[in-house]
Amino acid sequence: MLPVTGLLETGNYKMMKSNPPKLPLRFFRWFCHPKLRDSIEGDLMELYEERKFKNGEVKADVHFIKDVLLLFRPGIIKPTEGTQTLNTYGMYRSYLKIGWRNLLKSKIHAFINISGLTLGIVSVFFMAMFVKHELGYDRHYPQPENLYRITVESENPQTRTPHPMAQALVDDFPEVESAVSLSPIWAAGLTRAIYSMSNPENDIRFDEKNLLAVDTTFFDVFGFPVVRGDARKALRNVNAILISESTAKKYFGEADPIGKQLIVYPDSALLEVMAVFKDVPQQSHFHFDMLVSYVREKSFDPDDEYYTWADFGHFNYIRLKPGTDAKALEAKLMPWIRKYVNWSDEYYRSVIAGKIDFRVQPVTDIHLKSHLRWELEANGNVEYVYIMAVAALLTLLIACINFMNLMTAKSVERAKEIGIRKTMGALRKQLSVQFIGESILVTGIALVFAVLVLEASLPFYNSLTGQSLSLNYRETVPVLMLVAIVVGIGSGIYPAVILSAIQPQSILKGKFQTSARGNGLRNGLIVFQFAISMVLISGAVIIYNQLNFIQNKNLGFDKEEVLVIPMKNEHMDRRMEAIKNELSRVEGVISVSASSNMPGGQFNQNSIALVETPENDISTSEAFVDYDFQKTMNLEVTEGRYFTINDKPGSTEMKFVINETAARQLSNSSVVGKEINWYAYEDDQPIVGRVVGVVKDFHFQSLHEPLRPLLMIPYPAYNHLIVKLNTKNFEGSLAQIKTVYQEFENSFQFEFAFLDDQLDKQYESEARTGIIFSAFALIAIIIACFGLFGMAMLTFSQRMKEVSIRKVLGASVSGLVILLLRDFTRLIALAILLATPLTWWIMDHWLNSFIYQVGIHPVVFIVSGLALIAIAWLTLGYFTLKTTRVNPAEALKRE
Repeated sequence: MLPVTGLLETGNYKMMKSNPPKLPLRFFRWFCHPKLRDSIEGDLMELYEERKFKNGEVKADVHFIKDVLLLFRPGIIKPTEGTQTLNTYGMYRSYLKIGWRNLLKSKIHAFINISGLTLGIVSVFFMAMFVKHELGYDRHYPQPENLYRITVESENPQTRTPHPMAQALVDDFPEVESAVSLSPIWAAGLTRAIYSMSNPENDIRFDEKNLLAVDTTFFDVFGFPVVRGDARKALRNVNAILISESTAKKYFGEADPIGKQLIVYPDSALLEVMAVFKDVPQQSHFHFDMLVSYVREKSFDPDDEYYTWADFGHFNYIRLKPGTDAKALEAKLMPWIRKYVNWSDEYYRSVIAGKIDFRVQPVTDIHLKSHLRWELEANGNVEYVYIMAVAALLTLLIACINFMNLMTAKSVERAKEIGIRKTMGALRKQLSVQFIGESILVTGIALVFAVLVLEASLPFYNSLTGQSLSLNYRETVPVLMLVAIVVGIGSGIYPAVILSAIQPQSILKGKFQTSARGNGLRNGLIVFQFAISMVLISGAVIIYNQLNFIQNKNLGFDKEEVLVIPMKNEHMDRRMEAIKNELSRVEGVISVSASSNMPGGQFNQNSIALVETPENDISTSEAFVDYDFQKTMNLEVTEGRYFTINDKPGSTEMKFVINETAARQLSNSSVVGKEINWYAYEDDQPIVGRVVGVVKDFHFQSLHEPLRPLLMIPYPAYNHLIVKLNTKNFEGSLAQIKTVYQEFENSFQFEFAFLDDQLDKQYESEARTGIIFSAFALIAIIIACFGLFGMAMLTFSQRMKEVSIRKVLGASVSGLVILLLRDFTRLIALAILLATPLTWWIMDHWLNSFIYQVGIHPVVFIVSGLALIAIAWLTLGYFTLKTTRVNPAEALKRE
């Protein structure tokens, strides 16, 4: 050791006048055990001075920091407050060993606990991913809390408002920072138009329908990232088009698309790509691949009423300045709009009386909370998110209850261990820590298996939910570890309290036994478990019954074996008769028709009124159909007649067919033969026509909606070719249909869908909820049965002496089976009784979202309850038979 001068007396050693880094030294003094601190610190200081002399101060500082970090280990760290020994680490290690040995000793119980907790953690994590995804919609915009959509509130609320409204809001309200109007480009009947687009350089061609017309302020409001070009400049150019990154790659590969052109059919328009934006995120309430400017759309007909205040046909969004009260702005809208719309005082009062108003809707609420007419895309449902989240949490709760029950039920087996530990001086706090530690150990093992199950089941989860999620371990592992700790402590704290409270004198005298209060609590937890299982089982059955009901309900038209072919070129309307004649010759084709709209889709709406009572106008959905629509769809005419080939526009007067709901709302008497005003204005005048027939009501909208008035017009503005087909030779018939279609139109791709499949898509959210709910019900039953199995194993082993004595006294096997099953059956029956009214209330609330519902029948609960009892008996069967077949002599000998 080199000589050092200037030593200073301190504590039990002489410390040199050293100046090591202060922060590491403070850290060392904070974590080091008081009994070791002085001696270790002295060595550190001597070593520091030696290195400083040899290598300089900088290197000595570095080595000092390294030494402090290396000393930060369990044997040196000071214990927690209240612990006075240096053996804390060894004690915890001992606890870990005991916990591990107990798992190996009770393999069945360990399997039950680990399996249940694994399934519970997986369920909660999957549901957390689902909830996070659903709640994350439309939060990718800059400051999404300031982004709103303007909607119209009425008896039939809608999302569309007048095109000039966006800019007027910016001009008149200083709190509105920016605004934009946008809209899909519509074909007849407000069905999205389909365009065939191609790159003329390499003849790459695709059909596109995700195209929007937008204001020049679009990127100011939404802030979508632009990766190439100048978006604002592009939106001021009549012949410009903006495309997404994936669309650019689809048409141009890796080449720079800026300045290149796309040909748009059927009009052979030539558009220049002037900007490329990032793909719209999945979590958006609307998606698009291409944008054109309203500057272009207005250039075709600048005086079109569609772009005026008279037409509520666009989607208007506003960005408010930070701190703006949206509700205060909303209150100003109705009086303000009179400045622009030509409403008389009388009409304005009627509008107010009819509870028509404008709403400012947060964009972040649209996906889960908005179900208005003319949504840009189908939305989710916040109630389904709540239902599935609660189901997942209940599943995890059942697993935790299993753990609590089995640990407390095994208290008799661990009583001697606890008594000896207490006699040797173990504190209740230490025992509690041990049992909670064992609980965390079990949960930690379950966590490892949960990760494996998550990886294996993720593809199934994605296919079920329509999401494309993957496990990000940097985010996933910390969350799962937190879940494991919370679940471990939560499920282990009660057994820890109970087991650590056992009195050693009772144990060592052999007088320890489980209390009636403890048994009562365990029985209560079993009831709770199976009540949850009953809720999930019967709920899943009711969801299935409702889905089966809506999928098989008579909708008033034929949906089976009906082929729907999109008519992408509007010029096909003029050749409809020739197309129908050719298709009628195809083998298997029964009937052919065409329509602008199909059941299950959206329908344009205008008002109609009898000419004799114009004040009694009603809002009516409308469809352009041909004269074979009624025959092809098998609609029933209840009064008058349907259209004939002679009922063509312009031949004589306009003819109309309406449904029964429209007829009832127009008049209390027959309306066949009467003239009506159709307020789809032509030259500022309503179109007058005569009602020639009434068809029986059919469900042209989802069963979430009531039957509404419908007006059918024999006008050649079709979007769908409808083919009634005998599907015995489907492949051959389809090939011939495709050939015929392409003879009339080869610029677009041939596509088709079955009408019943399209209708089922209306209920995808309900179907997904039903499957997930059923999965949770199955998992909950499995976990509950695991727990029941473990409890039976303990309970029946404790009743072995009783069973043996009863057998000696002549009890029959059947009597013993009934005896052993009776107590558990009573608990499950109680669970069924408690769960039934709760399930009835929850599912009745869910069914109220359907106008047409299957109803709830008591048989559902009877069957679900009997199924639950049968599953419980199967679970208990093994130990029941094993216990009743025991040899009394062997059992009593062991006693």
